[in-house]
Amino acid sequence: MRLTLLSLIRLIMFIFISYFYYTAVDNNITIQVTYIISVLIIFTINHFLLTATSFGEKHYPILIAIDLVVTMGYSFLFPGITLYLILVDVCAVTLFLMAKDSLLIWIFSISFFVVWSISMGYTYHITGNLSIINNLVNLLFVFFSAIVGRLIYKLTSAQEKITHQYDQLSESHQELQDAHQQLHTYSKQVEELTLIQERNRISREIHDTVGHKMTALLMQLQLAKELRDLDPKKSEATIELCEGLAREALNEIRLSVRTLQEDEGTKHSLLKTTRKILEDYQEMTGLKSDFHITGELSQIPPSIQLNLIRIIQESVTNAVRHGQATKCNVSIHISSSKIDAMIKDNGTGAIDVDPGFGLSNMRERVYDHGGTIMFESKKDEGFIIKVTFPLKEISWKVGDVK
Repeated sequence: MRLTLLSLIRLIMFIFISYFYYTAVDNNITIQVTYIISVLIIFTINHFLLTATSFGEKHYPILIAIDLVVTMGYSFLFPGITLYLILVDVCAVTLFLMAKDSLLIWIFSISFFVVWSISMGYTYHITGNLSIINNLVNLLFVFFSAIVGRLIYKLTSAQEKITHQYDQLSESHQELQDAHQQLHTYSKQVEELTLIQERNRISREIHDTVGHKMTALLMQLQLAKELRDLDPKKSEATIELCEGLAREALNEIRLSVRTLQEDEGTKHSLLKTTRKILEDYQEMTGLKSDFHITGELSQIPPSIQLNLIRIIQESVTNAVRHGQATKCNVSIHISSSKIDAMIKDNGTGAIDVDPGFGLSNMRERVYDHGGTIMFESKKDEGFIIKVTFPLKEISWKVGDVK
């Protein structure tokens, strides 16, 4: 109970009624004056304990009980004067404002009626007169005050509940704003990551397509240079072939820069495109090749078909460019759960395999689909690339997992 206008009126009522009883003292009866002064002190102390300290919120039943007991003392010291019921009204309002337990209210109510009945009997015994109407009016006022006090309690409880719900709503709104801000941040991060992935994809496409064409073009230009004096006609034909390769490379660059390469939704003919790559290399470099496929091609998703094409293309380019290979074997086995591919050449090989940009691109293409890739090579024993793409289960391992 806080120190408000209502609590101030409560204190004024205590002082006013006590003063009235003080004026009603006959012949300065010491016991009555002492009682009035003592009661006024008790009222004042209890009032500030109730309104201004946490002690009052915790022990309000004891403080109200003390106020009610000393108030009922007026009915015995001043029989026939019913103004004490106004102080009972004040105690009732205080009780109904602070009490949360209905059992406590019933205990106080029954106790009051028992003591009040005794005081009425005592008044009749001393004065021989009992004003029923006057007592009933004052009693109805007590009931009215109690009802008002309870209504005020309900109102303040409702306000506190609304305030609590508003605080919860504000907190939820703030959390929602924070989540929205976090989602916006994540969205920007995803957008940046998507751009990075797209740049990497374009760089891979440029390397795997334009690089392939430029390597073939360089080889044909070297051949044309050697044939310029020995066989001019064949040299001219080689130069025409170089012109075609240059045009194709230019088209590849335009497609890559405009990011219009085939995406995952485009269907790629693995068989047709791979045969075209091998036939072109045989025509341009004399590379002989064997190409074997077992299983159902329709089981291979379009995105994996594109990656297999690029891996084969890069492997053949590396075989000719770095290994001076004259023969290449390409085999693909398709089962219900995975795709196994192997590209093997008879080039010079290498003691240590140091993945450059091309091999790193292969690895990224395979890892993007949860697959595995292995590079094997020995000096003068060629180069082998083994690739596996899972079809039903995709898994990744990060760090050392035992």
